[in-house]
Amino acid sequence: MIVANLATFPPRCSNLEKVVKSISPQVDRLNLVLNEYSEVLPELEAYPNVKMILPPRDLKDVGKFFPDVTGADYVFLIDDDIEYPADYIERTVAAFNALPPGPKVAGYYASIYAMPKFGLLPGQLKAWLLSKSRRRIARCRRVFKLIDKLEHSALVDQVATGALIIRAADMPPFSYMEGSEKFVDVRLSKWCFEQGIAAIVLPREAEWMHEVPFDESIWKGFTKKDPPHVAKEIWSYAFKTPRVGERPV
Repeated sequence: MIVANLATFPPRCSNLEKVVKSISPQVDRLNLVLNEYSEVLPELEAYPNVKMILPPRDLKDVGKFFPDVTGADYVFLIDDDIEYPADYIERTVAAFNALPPGPKVAGYYASIYAMPKFGLLPGQLKAWLLSKSRRRIARCRRVFKLIDKLEHSALVDQVATGALIIRAADMPPFSYMEGSEKFVDVRLSKWCFEQGIAAIVLPREAEWMHEVPFDESIWKGFTKKDPPHVAKEIWSYAFKTPRVGERPV
């Protein structure tokens, strides 16, 4: 059984049904966590495999980890600001199963942490100076963006939860993820590092997926401010992935 988990809130309603329409035919169940809603959405009741969940409080992006996924083989974590192709689930499961055996999490938006090298050009010098602060660790990343072409899979430090596949047995419990609102990618990466779950970015052609721009974003309103508690969690796994950037074997 294939399950997808999505957490949303009212400002993203303009793209929500488009995501549901794309993903629901591709999975056995789509769990939709409705943060800040007081009732289920009538327009989505037409999708029989969509389970709308009104959480006890605003769980923000941690809501992706709230639904019960018992009985599932694969769990997809998705976002309400991404355009997913019609073959997204099928191709991703195939790519995931083609990877070497062992516990793993894989996706299309991922990061490798690498300290910038010293250079005298303004951009190089600024990056190097920022890297000297432990709090600025979130800036020391090589990012594999959704729209980028990637020829082959590679080991990474962090996989973003907007385009991610994981076996249900490897999912962290909600109790572990609770408290990581707005930095679930970091908390999940910490879990994977602690559990020996390999993080992998998957191959794709350019622009196979697209992000839908919204004025409000976690990067602008939270991550860019370099919260010290988030930096502390990143340091627990950054620079510690063996053979990072290489193909998984």
